[in-house]
Amino acid sequence: MRASDDAKRKRSPPPPPTLPPSPPSPSVDGSTDPNSPQRKRNKWARLLLRELYDLGFNDAAAALEREACVQLRSSVMKKLQNLVASRQWDEALQLVMKTGDEREQLQMKSTLAAREAALLLLQRKFIDFLLLKQLPEALRTFQEEILPLCEPSEAEVKQLAELLLCRDADEMKQRTSRPWQDDELQLKLEELVSPEEIIPEGALRRIVQDVELQTPPPMMMGQVAGDCVEVLTSHKNDVWELAFSPDGEMLASASSDGSVVLWEIKWKEEAVGFSLTMELKTEALHVLQSLEGPADCLAWSPDSRFLLSSGSRSSTIQLWDRTSGLCEKRFQHPGGVVTKMQWLSCGDQFVSGSADKSLVLWNANENSIAYQWSGRRVLDVVVHPHDSKVFVLISGYEIRVYDVAHKSDELFIEADNVMSCLTISPSGKFLLVNFVKQEQLTCIEIATGSVVAKYHGIREQRYVLRPCFIGAHSELVASGSEGTKILLIK
Repeated sequence: MRASDDAKRKRSPPPPPTLPPSPPSPSVDGSTDPNSPQRKRNKWARLLLRELYDLGFNDAAAALEREACVQLRSSVMKKLQNLVASRQWDEALQLVMKTGDEREQLQMKSTLAAREAALLLLQRKFIDFLLLKQLPEALRTFQEEILPLCEPSEAEVKQLAELLLCRDADEMKQRTSRPWQDDELQLKLEELVSPEEIIPEGALRRIVQDVELQTPPPMMMGQVAGDCVEVLTSHKNDVWELAFSPDGEMLASASSDGSVVLWEIKWKEEAVGFSLTMELKTEALHVLQSLEGPADCLAWSPDSRFLLSSGSRSSTIQLWDRTSGLCEKRFQHPGGVVTKMQWLSCGDQFVSGSADKSLVLWNANENSIAYQWSGRRVLDVVVHPHDSKVFVLISGYEIRVYDVAHKSDELFIEADNVMSCLTISPSGKFLLVNFVKQEQLTCIEIATGSVVAKYHGIREQRYVLRPCFIGAHSELVASGSEGTKILLIK
């Protein structure tokens, strides 16, 4: 692939802003090693302790606390919860922002988590003044505390301003989706602090449920052999893009020769002696032709019935029927060449982005634009699998979160170094970011914005290489690498 063939793959970003540093994570046993035996022991004991309390087994939980010498929450966390319960917002804010006594500083998951917690506390202080009909105090909180300390986004400012129009608490519940009532606020703060301070409600259950919901299919059991099981040869030139359908029965491949091939994939069980083997069968069902030059953007609908294709030199998006192989609809992106498309989980809408500074939300059934954001150069797009959030890579140094339900957006991450592409985990918990010049992949926890892992060893100079999560539980990261290598990283 030559640079002239695909202008959108060039990397020419503007000067970078700054990525907030990840805070250290202190250990309850004094060890800085997260894999130390004592730290692991305390972690599992505290997970069990939280589950016992959640299930109402208070006596058993108290016995575990005495025997294991662990506590569900730290003394600082207890103080924060008491301050929130008694509506002492200024003192609670000091703990979150670490402006008080150094011995009573709360460890947050990340800088972004601290900012979110501060905004929640000040928002509740603002709401309390409104409910008490103390408008001057509410406005002072907004102007002198919320704006300078939290630097809220335009959407957050709009939500707070709308609360001024509410007559009572019931109307406020309808106006804002952010947690502000007592129980909601306490639970959200638990999610934002470090696990060293408190184990969040239901943490152990989520671990068990994740395992139960992701039972590996027979062909995925055992070790990764790395054997080639099939070679597909219908294209006449370079293959630029691959996309498996969500049901796993189809593979779409796009080539620089202008064709998109739909492959049917079948696993056939065969009994050999006393063992069961899986045999792969593939067939090229349809060969589709792109309307305006080669396609290198492909996106399957959540129900695996339709495929979107676009890219290279095209602003036209084609919607193909999987069964007939016919183009059912065409969408004309208003901002120029399409860089990325992704379906929303509802299956009725999808988004498309362009380097010509536009992000469009489409109604697929009506062939119409539902909403359009402008002014930012879109390089990559990933959609949360269980939410209305869309993560967008802007100009190489910035990731923003767009909420298609509320038609809002806010900054998620700013980076010093160039980012080339994004990948979201099937659970929606993690974002994989490719820092191209550093030849490094970074895994970010979406809930907090904190870095949980970094992967090195990838050679990437001429092309943009897109990594992905693989494995029955998304426990592996796979990435291509220049030099004819494919890396599997645990």
